[in-house]
Amino acid sequence: MPHLREQVWRGNHLFQAGRYGEAAAVYSAALAAARQAGDLRLQARLLNNLGGCRQASFQYRAAMAAYLEARRLARQIRDYETAAGVSANMATVYTQMGELGAAQAAAEEALELAERSGRVPVPLLVRAATLRARQGDWPGAEALFLQSIELGAQQGDQRALALAWNTLGYEHLRRGRLGPAEVALLEAFRMRRLGGASELYLSYRNLALLRAAQGDLTSAVRLMDQALASAGRAGAQVPLWALYYERGRLHVRQGRFERGLADFRRAVDEARRWRLEALPAEAFRVSLDAGLQQLYGALVEAAAAWQERTGRKDLAREAFEAAEENRAAGLRALLERGDPATGSLPAAYGEALAELHAAEAALLVRDSPAGRARLRAARRRLAEVELEAGSETGVGPNFRWDGGGRLLRRTQAALGPEEAFLGFYLGESAAYRWAVTRGRLEMARLAPPGQIAALSGAFLRAVRSGAGEAAELGRQLYGVLFGGLSREVRGKRQWLLALDRVLFELPLAALVTDFRGNRPVYLIQRQALELVPGAQRVARGGTFDWGGRFVGLGDAVYNRADVRWEGGPARERASGFWGLLPRLGAEAREAELELARLPGSGREIRAAAAHWNRTPAPLLLEGPRASLQGLREALAARPAVLHLAAHVMAARDRPSDALIALSLGSAGRPELLGAATIRSLRPAPALVVLSGCNSGRGPALPGAGLLGLTRAWLAAGARAVIASLWPTPDEEGELFRAFYGRLGRCRPGEGRAVATALQHAQREMLARGGRCAAPAYWAAYFAVGSE
Repeated sequence: MPHLREQVWRGNHLFQAGRYGEAAAVYSAALAAARQAGDLRLQARLLNNLGGCRQASFQYRAAMAAYLEARRLARQIRDYETAAGVSANMATVYTQMGELGAAQAAAEEALELAERSGRVPVPLLVRAATLRARQGDWPGAEALFLQSIELGAQQGDQRALALAWNTLGYEHLRRGRLGPAEVALLEAFRMRRLGGASELYLSYRNLALLRAAQGDLTSAVRLMDQALASAGRAGAQVPLWALYYERGRLHVRQGRFERGLADFRRAVDEARRWRLEALPAEAFRVSLDAGLQQLYGALVEAAAAWQERTGRKDLAREAFEAAEENRAAGLRALLERGDPATGSLPAAYGEALAELHAAEAALLVRDSPAGRARLRAARRRLAEVELEAGSETGVGPNFRWDGGGRLLRRTQAALGPEEAFLGFYLGESAAYRWAVTRGRLEMARLAPPGQIAALSGAFLRAVRSGAGEAAELGRQLYGVLFGGLSREVRGKRQWLLALDRVLFELPLAALVTDFRGNRPVYLIQRQALELVPGAQRVARGGTFDWGGRFVGLGDAVYNRADVRWEGGPARERASGFWGLLPRLGAEAREAELELARLPGSGREIRAAAAHWNRTPAPLLLEGPRASLQGLREALAARPAVLHLAAHVMAARDRPSDALIALSLGSAGRPELLGAATIRSLRPAPALVVLSGCNSGRGPALPGAGLLGLTRAWLAAGARAVIASLWPTPDEEGELFRAFYGRLGRCRPGEGRAVATALQHAQREMLARGGRCAAPAYWAAYFAVGSE
């Protein structure tokens, strides 16, 4: 088919010239002809090329759809070379989305496939080297960089060789190795300048960053100007917002705040359009929020700093709206539109979930490089199934922004007369707080983030241990976070809090507002506290009816010595809390996680159910019924409340991978409920209570908000979640008796009912005295609301 080969050549020529739209049209026409001819190999290659055009145009969703189809065809006909190229391109998309784990898994797969095909392209080696560097494996990365340079020189491929030198130089620069960085970056610049390469803007940009690191800000700005001009002419494959952001940072370092602010505004405008192409899978939403936070944080700090100098109120409002626009935008997308319904997901989704939980469980028992690689691959597979499902069901972009004062006005209109919204921003060098009521906006610079982090850590440790200095530390921290608030804000009975970074770890209810005599007055005695994803969700307002069934799950079967276990005969087990270690591999058995029984959790859910006082009658899942199947059947009836009293497990260095342990199955293995499975349980009950140990813990990424089980239940449709910050005692559940007793008396449509009921329960514990009055007992629990 000579005409098709000619079309491919023409498309390649257009692509190299940066004319991506024209190249895509040529590839699409050739693809139609290849499909008519039934040439699967050519179809796979054209789809890969078409995906490259979409990717270069920042149309990531269309690019991934093309790549997924190309990979399927390449695997079908065992075209390893094309499959390697597709995986390499997918790794690039994942990197640009900020999901480095999936990117590394794709890049390593691409390397393996390329080696099987007998041809390893230089760009693939560079991509794999970059990802190894970003994941902390510098020796392995440097070896691949040098291999790519050697291979590029052997092949005489100047473009690929310049890519290798430029990327190596940038990675040296990121590590502060300015000498080696300058050598590599100048070599890449020389090659690109002599060859007239369209990627010259990347060299200008990296040299600008190098000069800035060397202290020559004037040259750095001039080079960044050239980078922006060159990128505009060349059809840059790097988002323009990144270049405006970098130039804005240089202007701020020069003390030219107005120019920096103008660049940050332009960068945010560009990023908004770019964000609309965010891939429709949870992993990418999270990483994208966190990745863009540097940009939004720069705008916040520049606007706030300029406001402090000028006193302009419009800058305080701009700083507030910038901080809130990016806050948990990915979670907002899930809440406002939702993932594909569980029934529409393919069977592969369940298989991917099973493999993900097996990999997570294995790492809980034994950490190893092979286990981490398995987990990366499982996460990537799940994300790709979600991508395919999102494409097929038409789940599209839905990011929304409200500038020019609209978000502030909507937030103020949604707040009740007794409500105040308090949002926090903790950057690398500056921290701010905004307080909003129906008629007021206040902005305040807080203590340096490092000081806040140190005081927060000391306070948390003191509260958990019951140390005598907890009250004084709580008073100091209250002053740091909430000092200077107006009487109007302090007088509101309900505070809606949008937190950042270390603030998510704090038992805010135990902060001390003042002392009466020698007795501390806790914040929870004055305000009902509810964590919210951000002002965008507050602006929805909303109340909901608490009518409906109570479902409680507790006292699961956690080991085979339990007489309630319905599996095979118990057998001798290895000693140790976790039982036998797993043997990973094709012939291996999955990890055996045997946990201690929690008899008090059964009493807890029964006591909570007795205080619900609503119809229909409560449903309690205990013993073998505390299973995933039992939970799915219970949730299918749309209950109002789900109370989970169970073991919550997570590795210390991976708190976002927390798993709720359900009863052992017939094979003697526990069923595990993780974030991905929870999201598939849509719609979740209006209220989900997680009383297990550390159920509310998770990393707090800037921009993405609190991750882990709390976010997962909100993503599944829960309107409110109660969780805990540290291990709680397995007992009779006095706090929850008080909580449900108060919640059951809520009037239909009463807003913020969960936060108010939790406040009532915590205050009742204080009033009882004795062990119940200690903050270590009641302050671990917090309420999160999606609206």
